[in-house]
Amino acid sequence: MYKIVIIEDEFNAQEALSKMLKLLYQSIEIIGIFPSIHEGGAFLNQNKDVDLIFLDVELEDGNSFELLNQLSSIHFKIIFTTGLENYAIDAIKRNAVDYLLKPIDPNELKIAVDKAFVQIEEQKKATAIISQFEEEQKEKEQKIIVKTADNTHFIEVNSIILFESEGAYTKIVCLDQTILASKHLKYFENIEELNAFIRVHHSFLINPSHVINISKTGISLTEGYMAKVSTRKYSQVVQQLKTT
Repeated sequence: MYKIVIIEDEFNAQEALSKMLKLLYQSIEIIGIFPSIHEGGAFLNQNKDVDLIFLDVELEDGNSFELLNQLSSIHFKIIFTTGLENYAIDAIKRNAVDYLLKPIDPNELKIAVDKAFVQIEEQKKATAIISQFEEEQKEKEQKIIVKTADNTHFIEVNSIILFESEGAYTKIVCLDQTILASKHLKYFENIEELNAFIRVHHSFLINPSHVINISKTGISLTEGYMAKVSTRKYSQVVQQLKTT
């Protein structure tokens, strides 16, 4: 559902545009109609989920380009609507999707809105890709600090294959090293940076990113390591691995 705002000071123009949009599209929600820079600007600054605005150039309290200058961010697409042709260059400079002259032709309106929806979807995809990349980078950069008798180790979370309990100690098996820490396995299970790790057995905490396969006899991991899996937990572990 695309969320739309209309900023227009003529009541008849508000009504005509609103009716045309509702006739042309079922996938829209007009969440606000405002007659002024003051009201429209206040709403846009407070609502960051707006997808598209229709913006009349000349409003009752000034020029709509002033409104855009007052906004903390422009997080939506813009279609300008006006009875005047001499603002087209300014609209282009504002990266407007389109510039519609009143009275608005329904065919021109549909072309403009379709173009806006394509741009919105492209922007959403780009944002999702960036977010995924940032999340992956964040995961790569995550580290835990482990103190041993001789050293303090800064271990990248992604490099950890498994933790194995050895009584009062825990063996930490990584891609490039193995460390024996004087902490119980439960201590590592409760570390926030390791919340994606799975306790598959009372003696094993594993990194699901390094799992190769699982059977009732155990779990095969990167570098040829194996972890036992509790018979009681087997089905639950399989489900957890499916969602990671």
